[in-house]
Amino acid sequence: MTEHNVLQQGNLRSFSRYLVDNQRPREESVIWKQSSILLALQTEGFTPRGALFLENPHREKQGETLHDLSVTVQVIPANDHTTSHSHSFWHLYVVISGRGELVLDNQSPTPLASGDVIYVPAWSEHQFINQENENLVLYVIQNLPGMAKQGTLLRNDGDKTYSPHSK
Repeated sequence: MTEHNVLQQGNLRSFSRYLVDNQRPREESVIWKQSSILLALQTEGFTPRGALFLENPHREKQGETLHDLSVTVQVIPANDHTTSHSHSFWHLYVVISGRGELVLDNQSPTPLASGDVIYVPAWSEHQFINQENENLVLYVIQNLPGMAKQGTLLRNDGDKTYSPHSK
């Protein structure tokens, strides 16, 4: 039985072996058709935090669309909003349809429309507001899987910061 305060001796490996061990086959291309995404949005339940995950059938790691990144579809329903929050991962949003507003770091709301692309750095407080009569649909590219893999995935909802890795 080992004690918790004793460090385990690490292994040494030649650099050439390290390079061989980290070779990976070339990935295969994947397409997600907009018509399929729109159909799924009509049949799947969703919340303002998320609607769909674009799963890559060729990835070994669950939750990744590509290496350390995920692509999701987020729908902010008509006359709804997300909670203001921040977290340890970044987002790149692409507005697919609808109109709305984005509040970043408690600044004045920025209007959003179809075709807009928004980068939200890690720990930037953000909130989407949809005061229109149609859904605001966003593609979201994020490094959440990479942060989760490192054990550094954190989220702050106002007065509470938490990690899914906490016991």
